[in-house]
Amino acid sequence: MGINYDLQLNIASTVDSTESEGIGDRFAIWTQGCAFKCPGCCNPHLWSNKGGNLLTVRELWSKIQAAKVKYPKIEGITWIGGEPLEQAEGVAEICKLAQKNGLSVMIFTGFLLEDLQKINSPVLPHTDVLVDGLYIESLRTTTRRFIGSTNQKMHFLTNFYSSNDPRWFEPNSAEIIYNSNKQIQVVGFPFDSVLETFGPKKKK
Repeated sequence: MGINYDLQLNIASTVDSTESEGIGDRFAIWTQGCAFKCPGCCNPHLWSNKGGNLLTVRELWSKIQAAKVKYPKIEGITWIGGEPLEQAEGVAEICKLAQKNGLSVMIFTGFLLEDLQKINSPVLPHTDVLVDGLYIESLRTTTRRFIGSTNQKMHFLTNFYSSNDPRWFEPNSAEIIYNSNKQIQVVGFPFDSVLETFGPKKKK
């Protein structure tokens, strides 16, 4: 089947090039909206379905293509949220395009792999690496790269990457980006020091 370029996605933000949201240079996409609302989440501003920017698959794919031209070393895309799989149909279309053009796909989701398999999620056939499981504040860890709490698991669904690739075992990192909208964006692992400075402020 062809690509449905007219499907819309509610996108909170994107970063053209980062090495802190999956291995290698990646185009990162934050979706708007998450029903899980995990306590301790570092992105509570993405819980609401309101806000964000409505982009068609065509528009978002054009942004990815432009980034790839600007940053030729980009090797994949990463979906973060919010909860990307609340918009599974649109996400799947972008994933199809990415893989057809030689890019890897990494997705962070609160849904479990086995539950996604039961419902035949349209995203799974077009995902290379899936990090699944809700963020559980009491199980928070900073020792595993890209993993927020110890219950979360990394699944390699294709042969694009090996679980033994040494890049998976490098230290976590965070990047501070001053974007074209004159905004400061923090990308990568939510270290305590990062959350204290840039994260959501807790009510006293």
